[in-house]
Amino acid sequence: MKVFRAVLSATTLLAIVSPAAHAQIVIEPMVGGYVPASNVNQVTGNASDIAKTRDGTLSLGLNLGVGMLRGSLAYASGTTIKNADKQEIGKGNVLAAAADIVIRPLPRLLVSPYILAGAGEKFYKYDDNGTSFLSGGNDQDFALHGGLGADIMLGPIGAVAELTDFLSKGADDKWNVHDAFLMVGLRLPLHP
Repeated sequence: MKVFRAVLSATTLLAIVSPAAHAQIVIEPMVGGYVPASNVNQVTGNASDIAKTRDGTLSLGLNLGVGMLRGSLAYASGTTIKNADKQEIGKGNVLAAAADIVIRPLPRLLVSPYILAGAGEKFYKYDDNGTSFLSGGNDQDFALHGGLGADIMLGPIGAVAELTDFLSKGADDKWNVHDAFLMVGLRLPLHP
């Protein structure tokens, strides 16, 4: 039975990696918006300085794809952190990285829609504005990554647009911390 599971696992791995070894490599530099869709529960301090919300901000991204496999990076800098009274108490940065599988359910005509799913890490860094609300200004969380998008090829280069969400556990140990990125960019296939 152990031999059967080992052979099955190796065969499955080869079925995934083999097409990727011969697939085209694609680089996608992106820019867009960061939309924090949940409260900031991991930053705490005294009662008047507890961080409650974050505002959206400009984001940058980079995707590296090989066949169905893709590595994703997304970064947002300078998101404003506010307390329960909507007063600004600091700034925050978010860096998210994930390994994804991209599924294209329809054949490419002009536009190719896709969905993606994967997992990775989110890294937070918080800076205060002279207040003492930080009790640990950095945080790192395991995250599930999912989203949808579409690309279009215009000759040797293309354009891509996507909405993705990095979902992680909050301070209450529930899957309720959403960090969404809505981005557009270039699709640059590398030819061997």
